[in-house]
Amino acid sequence: MGFNLMSVGMTEERGEEVSFKGGKTIINISDKVAACGTRKSGLYHLDMAPLLDIAAVASLQLWHVRVGHVNVAAVKRMIKNKDIDGLKCSSMAVKDVCEPFVYGKVAMTPMPSAGGKRVSKRLQLVHSDLGGPMSEPSRGGALYFGTFTDDFPRWTDVVFLQKKSYLLSEYKKWLTKAQLHTTTKIKILRCDNGGEYVSNAFKALHDENGTTHQTTVPDTPQQNGVPERLNRVLVKMARTMMRHKDVDQDLWADAIKTAVYIKNRVTSRSRPIGKTPFELWTGNKPNVSHMRVFGSTFLVVLHKSHIDGTFGDKAVKGVFLGYPDGSKAYKVILDVGKVVKARSVVFAETNVSEEAEVSEELPGDENVGVETGLRSSSDGEGVDADNDDKDDKQDDGSGKSADDNQGCGCSQDTLRRRGRARRPPVEYWRPVSLVAHEAPTTYVQAVQG
Repeated sequence: MGFNLMSVGMTEERGEEVSFKGGKTIINISDKVAACGTRKSGLYHLDMAPLLDIAAVASLQLWHVRVGHVNVAAVKRMIKNKDIDGLKCSSMAVKDVCEPFVYGKVAMTPMPSAGGKRVSKRLQLVHSDLGGPMSEPSRGGALYFGTFTDDFPRWTDVVFLQKKSYLLSEYKKWLTKAQLHTTTKIKILRCDNGGEYVSNAFKALHDENGTTHQTTVPDTPQQNGVPERLNRVLVKMARTMMRHKDVDQDLWADAIKTAVYIKNRVTSRSRPIGKTPFELWTGNKPNVSHMRVFGSTFLVVLHKSHIDGTFGDKAVKGVFLGYPDGSKAYKVILDVGKVVKARSVVFAETNVSEEAEVSEELPGDENVGVETGLRSSSDGEGVDADNDDKDDKQDDGSGKSADDNQGCGCSQDTLRRRGRARRPPVEYWRPVSLVAHEAPTTYVQAVQG
């Protein structure tokens, strides 16, 4: 036979309805037309097109499974907008929980927004977190760094630890300093659920100070977003500064500390417009004129007591590592590996041939001391400003500088000079090549020579 036969009796036993009228037959499944047929040569031939339509018409729950457990809301949207053909839904009812979806696709519950609410005073809320362990210890042996960030000004202090258990002692030091500075006590400390923060000693300290300790749910660092993002920013900034000057990896702690120093003195969208953490924490605007490129090479001017003899070097070479706490100086590491604080230095942030000799006194509270930078001119001109070259020319248009005409009988009244002391041109600093001649043997030869 070239076709299949269908039993009417078996169809009725399955609960389907079969009707015959006027040479036509209709099969209903759940009160819906499943198929129709026409009598031909004593047999009813079924038209299967309606059967295909009934297969396409399914519940939302079934379509959710058919399309790989795509989000139910997305399936509803496609049905409503008729984004694709053949997606016909007979029922919008779905199960409360699709277990395969939960096992395979469900994600963590998103963190609720803070709603823009911020504290308005210092030490009302402090964030803290640990970063590390690092791939290698710092020069001081630290593997971790801890941050304490005041939520109002976003002022940050950083400490470095060899072990996580050392955090409590560092927190006590920071707490004393912060509370003395603000003349108020810390209200809330918010941190993750790490063991270093939830020890009995930490709890006793909070009870003593009346501090509310807020911790995150385990394995939910998103609840501690402020210090988590801060640590990420500090590591990225430190990595970039170290890469720029090819600084050794064991100086990462100095790079992190410098990154914190910079972060406290720049504006951010997380704070009021035009305000820096330094200004909100101290009440004064920061002065950044003393800042230099991390990892720059420079010369440290030695005190006379450290100069080796009359003709010993008056400076030693080193690398800039940041700004030490409590000192108007630069932190430097010398070529011999010794770390010192220096006040008088000669920087070479870019190329020495592009620098100029300067001597400046850093103003205000950010004064770090006298700094000298080396610059030389590549075209043989003096190192004064361009306007100085014009002022130091003669009025007669000879093109010679005033210093060149001294002692030639010209009137000094015709010269226009600046009040500051002149510096010799660059060519005077350079070595002079001397040509050796045969020494004279008589007085006459000497006079003639």
